This record gives sequence, structure tokens and C-alpha cells, in this order.
Amino acid sequence: MSSLFEKEPVMRNRSGLLLLLVMLLCYGCGQPDDRLPTARVTGTIAFDGTPLTSGNIMFFPVSGGKHAVGMIGEDGAFHLSTYESGDGAVPGKHKVVIQVSHGSPDGTAVPVKTSSIPAKYSQRDTTTLTAEVAAEGANKLNLNMQP
Repeated sequence: MSSLFEKEPVMRNRSGLLLLLVMLLCYGCGQPDDRLPTARVTGTIAFDGTPLTSGNIMFFPVSGGKHAVGMIGEDGAFHLSTYESGDGAVPGKHKVVIQVSHGSPDGTAVPVKTSSIPAKYSQRDTTTLTAEVAAEGANKLNLNMQP
């Protein structure tokens, strides 16, 4: 009988550890994803009708939530990403922010100190550029900033 009593605490500890391990593994199971749904967004960005050739574009949801970002290509084209590359932006109305940059010899983007676009477009609080992202269908936007 003494060997049975000696093994019982070990078995109880193993059972407790097993239960704890199962609880930890299942902690994330069935938990709701905190990601908001997104919709694919592509488009072009221009200033006074002339496509931008580099920089970053950001969509900030007016209702709050995670913003989307994209790089502006040489032809003014962009596609947005929020959580993963190319997944788009959260549907709804957005404030659009543009940060102009130019490429360096090593291929990285370097912000420009003086920009050809008005400074108001480079800040979330001052931009007047807005866009609507639809939950369904193609979101191919052609945005144009005015002087």
C-alpha cells in the first residue's frame, strides 16, 4: 500500500499538468479574430492630373480601426494592405494621406524634404482627400489631389 500512496501524488500532478496543458493549447481555439474584414483596393494617385511616381499612400478609416498602406509605383499605381500583403482596406469612408518619397540607389524610399504636393495631404488631421471602400466588388480608385 505504501507504493500506491507514493505514486498517487505523482499521478495527480501529471493529471493537473495535462489539464493545464490542454487548457493552454485550447485558449486560442474558438476565440473571435480581432481583425476587421477587408476589401481589395487598387488604384492610381495623381496631383493636378499628373501621376505621382513614388511614395506611400495610407487609408485611415474615419470610424476608427487599423489603417491600410501601399507603395506608389512609377505610374502612380498602388494596392493596399492592412493585415497581409494585398488584402486591401476596411470597408467604409477613409481619410487618405500621401507621403512623397524618391528612390535611392540601393532601392529604398527616401522621404523628400520639399514636396511638390501641399503639406495638408501628408497628415491625417489636415488631409482633405477621402475615399470610400466598398465591402463588395472591385475597389479601383483613381484619386487626384488638387493644388
